Amino acid sequence: MAVSSSFSWSDLLPELIETVFHSLHDGRDILTCATVCSSWRYSSSSVYSRKFVPFLFVSHPSSAQCSDGFRIISPENMVFSGNYQRWICGSTGEYLLTVNVSFPFEVNLQNPFTNTVVSLPPLASFEDIQRLLQFQAISQHSGTLTLIKNFIKKAVSSTSLLDPDWVVLIIHDTDGGKLAFCRRGDKRWTGVESDHHVDDIAFCSGVFFAMDRVGRIYQCELSPNDPKAIPICNSSPFKYDPCKKYFAESDYGKLWVVLQKLDVSDDYDFTTYFEIYEYNSETREWTMVRSLRGKALFLSPQGRCVAVSAGGTGSGGFIKDNSVYFIDGSLSVFEWESKQTKKLYESRFCNCMFWVTPADVLQK
Repeated sequence: MAVSSSFSWSDLLPELIETVFHSLHDGRDILTCATVCSSWRYSSSSVYSRKFVPFLFVSHPSSAQCSDGFRIISPENMVFSGNYQRWICGSTGEYLLTVNVSFPFEVNLQNPFTNTVVSLPPLASFEDIQRLLQFQAISQHSGTLTLIKNFIKKAVSSTSLLDPDWVVLIIHDTDGGKLAFCRRGDKRWTGVESDHHVDDIAFCSGVFFAMDRVGRIYQCELSPNDPKAIPICNSSPFKYDPCKKYFAESDYGKLWVVLQKLDVSDDYDFTTYFEIYEYNSETREWTMVRSLRGKALFLSPQGRCVAVSAGGTGSGGFIKDNSVYFIDGSLSVFEWESKQTKKLYESRFCNCMFWVTPADVLQK
């Protein structure tokens, strides 16, 4: 039967498109699908980011030793707009967060795959930064630039930064814990009211989430006039658990909270195991994830935390099934079944590593 001339491939349901794309095992096929139309491009980006291993950003790759397989991004092969010297402080999705080393400390998001640059409000728009500069002028304190470099602890964006309605949310302050956001064209950051020290943020299923130091979860409403973080899930199985906590996104788009259990000693902290809980937005309840069978989870404090399919061609053939790849001073892998941890990548000089998901490489 002939297909109607009025039929458009973009009219296919997004759920159907994603189901088809998930059956593809070669990244080049997904890249080809991304060129059909805007709806296919959006679905391709979503599937690609969940199915293929993230890139690893390393600040000083020449000084490190890494197991074969991971694709590396480093400042050595990047060109910054205007040739200004910039700090690289983290990532959101496929974009690196960069800060100019001189006043007014301009903030950009730069895509290392396409060289697309998105300008954000400068750090000098924060009163805390202005106070630091005043303190430096009076005291000649040499550590002020280090405090400014580490001022933004983490950044997450809403939709693709090619979308005109994007929003970027950050954790900031010299001690971290405060929230601020901006939209396209903003000249200043807008603060978000929160009564507690925030440790992590995420954007999942169209919602910004924040988590404070004791494990309370908040939904962030970023209206221009009354932005605020509203508590949800007053009772959770990980509240007050004294461990490291991360937000992560499952390979099927659900919000996870990952607990990194530590054996703390006077000399060092050693990871003993992980626990994962999945959030049900309808019941507002948490369910423990018992296994990562068929998946690998990638964690980093400064980048996106995401689970991807493991064992297939999308994983490059070297990613271990049922494992957690985490960055905590060095890159290590935790094998879920054996409860064993192995270091893969370490350097005395490399103090900045995180995962970068090349979603917008599909949107050139």
